[in-house]
Amino acid sequence: MTQTVEPEATPPWDAAQVKLTSKELGPGVFAVMPEDVFTKDHVATTAGFVIGERSVLVIESMLNGDLASQLIGLVRQRTKKPIRFLVNTSYHGDHAYGNYLFSDSTAVIQHPATKRYMEEHFEDDRRFMIGLMGKGKGIERVQARTADITVADMLSVDLGGRRVEIRHFGFAQTPGDLVIWAPEAKVLWVGNMIQAPAPALPWLLEGRHSETMATLTRVREFLPEDAIIIPGHGRPMRPADIEFPLNYLRELDSAVRAAIDAGWSAEATLEAVDMPRYAEYSLFEWAHKSVNVPAAYQHVQELRGRTT
Repeated sequence: MTQTVEPEATPPWDAAQVKLTSKELGPGVFAVMPEDVFTKDHVATTAGFVIGERSVLVIESMLNGDLASQLIGLVRQRTKKPIRFLVNTSYHGDHAYGNYLFSDSTAVIQHPATKRYMEEHFEDDRRFMIGLMGKGKGIERVQARTADITVADMLSVDLGGRRVEIRHFGFAQTPGDLVIWAPEAKVLWVGNMIQAPAPALPWLLEGRHSETMATLTRVREFLPEDAIIIPGHGRPMRPADIEFPLNYLRELDSAVRAAIDAGWSAEATLEAVDMPRYAEYSLFEWAHKSVNVPAAYQHVQELRGRTT
């Protein structure tokens, strides 16, 4: 479950430059996004919060203490009610490293696999994130804090007059991917199972793209057409927009299977499966060539090995 993909030479975004803003999407339901979310195809981590009559639920805790403080500050601009719950969509540092900055009275919610990973691999993961995001970005100061409550399937949280559902639809980018659904406002936070709307591509950091396709299909079928999706690193999107990453994964799967059927090596497959129509994504070279094609090749080989 450890992230083994070599990070980019250039960070996908600069943690020291991120300015967060909040947008109300429904009564008491707020998306938190970087200010440049509408001008770039991949930005810093998104988050959110839901305010009930009694308390607040926050989604994500960001990469470091500075960004977590910004997030808490946005909540406090809207309400003085206690932050009773904090949900991490995955173990990835930019979604969970800021947990330590929240009050002890805030219950952290994670999938059991996320809690287990953070307890067993925190220092390895911190080194990976420093390699990805750069030194001196506050990652060195974060402290591990894991779940008080784990959700393996679904949990409904009553904030007082406002309900939030925390669901696990299956593996998408990690075994512990959670989504957060505010049913009255029809808003769904999905974390890194969807990076951003088109032209952004999935990051198959842990492979298993066939499971990712199945999970995204289940999410698509769950949502009403007028729902709003907050992806992990991009602007709000609609359920119909899920077809773009699904189509990419289907084409990737088909092309890699054809290459393996032809007896090509991993290196030859990487050269052949270039998929240029998806190259508009600013992180295409890294996400597609360094991560996704090798991961898909390995996954298909593993699946075929199980059936022979």
